This record gives sequence, structure tokens and C-alpha cells, in this order.
Amino acid sequence: MVPRDDFTPYGYLDNPFHSWKLNPSGVLRSRPPLGMGWHVPNLGSYVRNQFQYSAHLNIGLGIDDDLLLITPQDFQRQSCALNSPLHTKNRFAYNCIVPSHNLLLHAVYFLVEEHVLGCLLSLVTTRESKLRVTCYIQHEHIHNPFTSRLWEHGLYGRALPGGNLAMLGIASEGDVFIHGWAALDEGPAPQPGEAIYTVSQAELAASLRGAAVVPPTVTQADPETGWQVRTLTLPCTLELAGPGEERRLLLLLARGVSLDESYRRWREAQEGFQTALREREREDEAFWTRAPQLSGDWPATWRRGFIYDQETLRMVVRPPCGLLKGPWDGMQIQAPRLVLAEAALDALALSYAAPALAEEVLLTHFTQAPHANLPCMREDGSYNMVADDGQICGTAPEWGYPLYCCDLLFRRSGNRTWLRRLYPAAAAYLRWWLEHRRDAEGWLVYACSWESGQDVSSRFGPQQTGGTLIQHVRPVDLQASMAQGAAIMARWATLLAQEEDEAQPGSVAPSLSRAEWQAEAAWWQRIADEFTVKTRRMWQYGWFRDYDARNQQWSSERDAMHLAPIFCGAAGWGQIEQLQEALRQPPSHSGGWAPLCWPPVALTVIGATDAAGLPEVAAELASQFIADGYRHLDQRSFRPEAGLPGVTREYRQARWSGATLEYVPAGIEGYGWGALGVHFLLRYLLGLREEEAGQLTVRPMLPQSLRRPGSRYQAGPIQWGGITLQATCTVQDADHYRFHLRASEPDQPPADWEWVGRWGEARLIQLTPS
Repeated sequence: MVPRDDFTPYGYLDNPFHSWKLNPSGVLRSRPPLGMGWHVPNLGSYVRNQFQYSAHLNIGLGIDDDLLLITPQDFQRQSCALNSPLHTKNRFAYNCIVPSHNLLLHAVYFLVEEHVLGCLLSLVTTRESKLRVTCYIQHEHIHNPFTSRLWEHGLYGRALPGGNLAMLGIASEGDVFIHGWAALDEGPAPQPGEAIYTVSQAELAASLRGAAVVPPTVTQADPETGWQVRTLTLPCTLELAGPGEERRLLLLLARGVSLDESYRRWREAQEGFQTALREREREDEAFWTRAPQLSGDWPATWRRGFIYDQETLRMVVRPPCGLLKGPWDGMQIQAPRLVLAEAALDALALSYAAPALAEEVLLTHFTQAPHANLPCMREDGSYNMVADDGQICGTAPEWGYPLYCCDLLFRRSGNRTWLRRLYPAAAAYLRWWLEHRRDAEGWLVYACSWESGQDVSSRFGPQQTGGTLIQHVRPVDLQASMAQGAAIMARWATLLAQEEDEAQPGSVAPSLSRAEWQAEAAWWQRIADEFTVKTRRMWQYGWFRDYDARNQQWSSERDAMHLAPIFCGAAGWGQIEQLQEALRQPPSHSGGWAPLCWPPVALTVIGATDAAGLPEVAAELASQFIADGYRHLDQRSFRPEAGLPGVTREYRQARWSGATLEYVPAGIEGYGWGALGVHFLLRYLLGLREEEAGQLTVRPMLPQSLRRPGSRYQAGPIQWGGITLQATCTVQDADHYRFHLRASEPDQPPADWEWVGRWGEARLIQLTPS
């Protein structure tokens, strides 16, 4: 069921047509108080690129000639209750209650087609007497003339015949935008008003309050930025006869290279919007029928944050485009690109809702990459992570632990058809690192810090840029990740050796005999053993340390990523024992970042703490990552400099309030791996752990803040291979839990398990016959 809740009135709609090189069609972002629109090519700037324009639909209200609501401040002064009851990648809704006039406004924005934004607007009153409402339908536009290659000098705006449409265009050559309204109910025809042309929404409000506002000239521009700001407004007046009557309007904003094209798109959208909306509804229903939601006594911000995270993941997965023939992970929605680390973590978080899609995304990245190291690239095949000596780079095995993520998906599903398709490219990826990134003594190195994912980290010494060569540094986390990855490959090869000697029809896996698969497994195990030994040799002076081969000295720096040997299973127990205090108080990352700021580092720290036998500490760390992130994602106030709530961000900014550390979402809006809280909650709090297909371990460990006796925490449906799980954890007391697990398969009666245990106590569940 598509979630309905008291969501924050901020967020994004997905534009599946947007890509960075081949079709920078723009992102769709909400705008206060009741708006939505394009930012082209994306929000703000990206590296050295300036934006071209933003174009938003927005809605203002005039009620009974005695109340005017245009700006966000107007709505705040009248104590209007504003939220979003529907917050998916396909449909973004506003609810606005105007208490002084008993009026409810409901607006649902959706993308009709690439170049037409639609909105269904509904007005209902509970007042006994007649209510007269004027809707001020605005097109707010900001144009940056400095990014144009056309013959232009300004903007013009005017109404079109009929009074319900208006056009805003670039003079004398450039795009044309048409916005307007059409009635959808059988009530008295709405009355169009005279179009109002101002610079800003604030000027519109002043004009409607009687101030003398001069319309902008064609060439008028902001004196500081040179940007040309315009607001073109169409008033539309209608009456609500009494309580329960609903009036409905269709609002559309169309863009095109000419008036002819924009007008044609507007008319086609007016005729076809219902078909488009039904398709968006079907997509949402199909996803949320299988995607997990939180219920019971979870904090409300967690319940809603869990939704924001999954909707961000849906947006980050891009449709086939350019050289890519399958779905792919764009890393973030603003300027999508292929990066293995982000793709792996995004697929891991997405897999609890859409495991088949997560598998396909990973296959696209592994099997359609032009080189074995999976270079970071755009959809057109251009590379965007090249070291300062010209080496084409992709992210390393330690950043996001891509093989670990793949293995978790496989352990849940047991999908050997998928594994056979994945195996050759995964093996080639690790072999590439062994062949191209070993120094003269056999230690793994990075070409540059970009390749490590830890851009310009202080671990690697002085650097001009992330492309500076650092091949003299032997990083301990890289050695540990090779031990982990090789052990996974050995396990996969062993499993594939159990299959028939010949590959299945249509398989791209190598056609190996059982003996050859066994030899493959043995070779990978030798690599795993070699790098486990190498990792343990880097234990110096009570810490896992990087080594500078050029200066022949061990690093004095302590970094959160130095806990990777524990996460990767490459540390000895004696070493783990000596790191207990560091696990309880993890060090910073890269010379200043708090340990949970960056999702891949948080995965390392939390996973290492859990692997070291400190599940309660891991749960508290995971809880802080989740609680702080979701609290800010669900905020109801918006400051432009702080970024938009309602969408997952790139990283967390550490803020101290006295002795209290808080992790505040920051960085690029619409960044997939920020949704790693989905994985942390299901794995480290509810305790669902993959063993092998048909089998899992449940080891609940709720944080202390949630252990209120009698509280019930539910999550489901959770996709676990071909099985759907529903999990309920009830707090018995400070030391004990009661857990109920239901597993369902198609055409089979559900199976149930229920037991009482101590926090952190594990129970092995056999979901299917062994």
C-alpha cells in the first residue's frame, strides 16, 4: 500500500528523462508555499557549470476578498496547516488547511511527460455559507542569460486568448513556457482574471494588496547576478456553494523551443493527463506493495524517514540510457554518473523492497562497464575520474565493499542464475586490482585518493587534488577488502562447482568443469589468505596502520577506516580485543570528519563494532545515524542555505551542542547512499542477518531509547529472496524481547515463529526446507 502520512511539504519528483551528458532535462524540486518545478540542468551549480533556468508552478489564494495568501509568510501568518499526505517519486501532494475560512486545498503534482508538469488542484470547504476563492496560478521563472548560446536579450510575458493560458518566452530567440488551468468539475465555470506580470512572488502579493508595482521590462535583470526573474500569474475565481462541495482544476506548465511546440504539448497533456497519472499510480502501487514500511511504536520521524530514503533510492535508479542497456544507479539525481561504490550501497538498501531490480542494477554496472575496473563514467561512456597521470579510475574494493553487498543479496536469494552472470565480471574486477594496483612487493595501492573514494584524505599525505598520485601509500583497508572480496569469490566458486559441469543455456559464466571451479575457489582462497596475512602485518604499535613505502615509515594517523580489517574478517581476535575502546569511541575520518558522516565509513564502523562482539554499541551507533538523519529529513521549516528536507542527502555534517554530537544531513540533494539507514535498521536493530538462501539469523538489539516495556516495533513487507517477511519486536523489559516473524511465499500458507530472548541473543530460522 502506498504510504499516506503527515510528510514534510518539501521534496522532489523524479524526472526519468534526465541525464547529465545526453539529455540534461532537469530535476523537479518543490518550492514554498505550494509549488513544484524544474531546475535545469540541475539544482544550483555542479562543479563549474551554472544553471540555465528554473520554472515552477505555484499556487496562491484569495478568499472572500478578505484574505490573501501568496507568499510562504502569508500562509504562516494565518496559521495554515501545511503538509504532504503523499510523497513518492511519481506524485507529490500538498494539503493546506486555511482555518479562518474552513478551506482545505489539496494539490497533487506529477510529470505528465518530459516537458509538461501537471497538478490536480482540489478545494473543499466545511463552511455552511458560500465561499468565493480566487486561485492565483503562478509560473515563477529564473533565467540565466549567461549560459545561452542564442540571440536573446530578455523575457516577455502575456496572456493568451481565452484567459486561462499565459506564455512566458525568451526574447527574441529561445524557449517558450505556457501555463494555465482547465476546470475538471461540473460546477459553474471558473472566471478567469487579468494576467499579472511581476518580477517576484513578493511583488505579486504587494500588487494584489494595492501597491503600485510596475511590470518588468523585457531586458530587466538582477543588478548583482544578471539573472532575469519573472512571475506570471493567472487568476481563476470559483465558488464553493457549501459544506462538502469540491471544485477541481487541472494546472499544467509546458515547455518547448517555440510557442507552437509548447502549446501542442499543453493541449496533448490536457487530453492525456489521466492516462499518465494512472501509470504513475500503478508504478507506486507496484513498488509499495512489496516495499517495507515501519509501524507500531517507532518514532514518527523514523516512520516517515524510512519512506523518504526509499523514494530517493527509486529516483537514483535510472532507466536504460546511452551505452547502458539496463537499469543503472546514477549515484545522485542531480548529475547522474556510474560509480561502483554508490551503486553497491544503493542496491543493498533497495534490495529489501525490490531485490530483482537491485540485482539488475548491479549486473548493469558489472557487465556493461568498458573496463574491468568499472571506471566512473557518464551514460555516454565518457570517464569522469581520471588521475593526474591519465589513469582511468573506478572506486576500489574497500569503498562501499561492492562484493560484500552483492554477497548479501545472493545469501538472501540463492539466485545462482544471477550469480553465474555476475561472477565473470566480479572476478575480473578483483583480478584487475591484483594485476594493476600492486606495488613491487605485492601490496595493493591506489592510483589517487579519488580511486579510494576518500577524496584528498589526510591519510595519503599532501595532495593538490584527488587526482594526485599516491601509489607510495599502502592502505590497510584496501588490503583487508581484498581478503574479504577474495573469500567471497572463493565461496561463490565453491557453490558454482556444485552445479552441473556445463554452464546453463544462455549463461555468460565461463564453462568450467567441477574440477576447474574447485581450482578457481582454491586460487581465490589463497588470495584471501595472503591478504589476511598482509593485513595483520600492518598491525603496528597497537593499531592497524597505513605504510608509506617511499619514506619507509608507518603512519601516525588513526582513521575510522582503519577498523576495516574487523569488518572484513581479516583481523585477529587479539587485535580486536585491543581495539575495543576504539570501537566504543571511533576515531574521526580523513583528519576531521566524525565517524558516521560518510555512509561507507559508517558502514565500516558499525559493521566492525558488530563483528567485534559489541552489538549493543553497533545498535547505538546505527540508531544515531538513523535518528539524526530522519529528524532532519522530516523537518517542517526550510532554510535555502540548509538544503531541502524530504530527500536523502550525500553525507552528514557533525554539529556539536555542548557535549552532544548531532549528524545533520548535508551535501548533494537526492543522493542514494544516504539511505543506508534502511539497511542499518533492518540488520543491526531488528537483527535480520543473511546466512544462506532459506535461512537467516535474527538477533534483535534495539537502542536503549526504544526499550520501553510493551512497545512494539513492526517492519514489513521485507523481501528476502523469494520470501516476504513481516517482523515484530516487542519490548518485554530492559533485558528481554519478544519476536514474531512471519514468512510468506506465493501459493503457500505463511509460516510463523515467535520466541522470547535477551537483547542480542540470536535465533537461527530455517525459512525453507534445507
